Amino acid sequence: MNLKISKGDTVEVISGDDKGHRGEVNRVIRKKNKDGSYDPNRVYVIVAGANLVIRHQRRTGRVGTQTGRIEKEAPIHISNVMLVGSNNKPTRARYEVASDGSKERVDRESGSALPRPKK
Repeated sequence: MNLKISKGDTVEVISGDDKGHRGEVNRVIRKKNKDGSYDPNRVYVIVAGANLVIRHQRRTGRVGTQTGRIEKEAPIHISNVMLVGSNNKPTRARYEVASDGSKERVDRESGSALPRPKK
């Protein structure tokens, strides 16, 4: 399965408590089935500043671990976010294959190319 959202992209949350929040994708999580294949319905993203939860961390035997109430981002299903396009609005993306064989993401509304984020 080819994902159109990757780490470093700017996305907008389109449903849930954080609807309207824009942030950068910190991580893409793809869950596997029992047979080892990736499940296309179990793809999650972690967006900076969205879906914040509080984790109560107690002290462990390790020195230097943070204790207390830690606020962190929880995963959001990939269907609940949309890629922010070239016109600064949430948009869908598609792939187009150029004549030289390279694939690029394209904004469905405007037809302009969406560059991949720098790593």
